Amino acid sequence: MELPFKLYKNHKSRTKSSWKVKGLIHDDIYGLYQKYIYATNCDLCNKEFKSSQDRQMEHNHETGEFRNIVCTSCNMLKYDVKIQCNNKSGYRGICKNIDKSCKQGFNWVFSAHINGKQKRIKSSVDFDKLVEFANKWKLDNKYNT
Repeated sequence: MELPFKLYKNHKSRTKSSWKVKGLIHDDIYGLYQKYIYATNCDLCNKEFKSSQDRQMEHNHETGEFRNIVCTSCNMLKYDVKIQCNNKSGYRGICKNIDKSCKQGFNWVFSAHINGKQKRIKSSVDFDKLVEFANKWKLDNKYNT
């Protein structure tokens, strides 16, 4: 079977090393590498990979468990994507906002960069509902943070 992309020298060892540094855990790394280099489409949206840089090893950032080989867009929409250090919510694009008018003293705000400006999309006191809304909004608007 022919490889879908040209691989550079030492691709296998560099790739496996990179996965280890990022915390990726899998029982059969050799088998996973074979699956990775022959992948031609995203496991989630079925988008065709145009280059080897389009492929991402989607995994749980807390446990390191491998889940899928996906495109960059699908990887960015995952709940546990690493976030900026100043964001305490655990979710990219959602921040805690102090609000004395709320019973609990704060609310959650979902915002996104649109046309080069930070725009507040929605706020809520229910974090889980806001995350659900944010995921749907990102998919509907084909938005990547």
